[in-house]
Amino acid sequence: MPSVHFPLMLPLAAAAFFLWRKGGTKLSHVLICAGFGFYFADTAAAPSLHSAVNSVVGMLSQLG
Repeated sequence: MPSVHFPLMLPLAAAAFFLWRKGGTKLSHVLICAGFGFYFADTAAAPSLHSAVNSVVGMLSQLG
């Protein structure tokens, strides 16, 4: 199964940048969310979320 980290990372980074520049989100909020993501990756819930994301991406790739 192909890794979906980079294809998902790019739009999420773009969304964070857009919200930071245009949506009034502070840079500190963006950094806190990024830090939360890094810490969340080390929890027991990370494999379940990874599996769910892979399932959704697989389902979307079947539609297109």
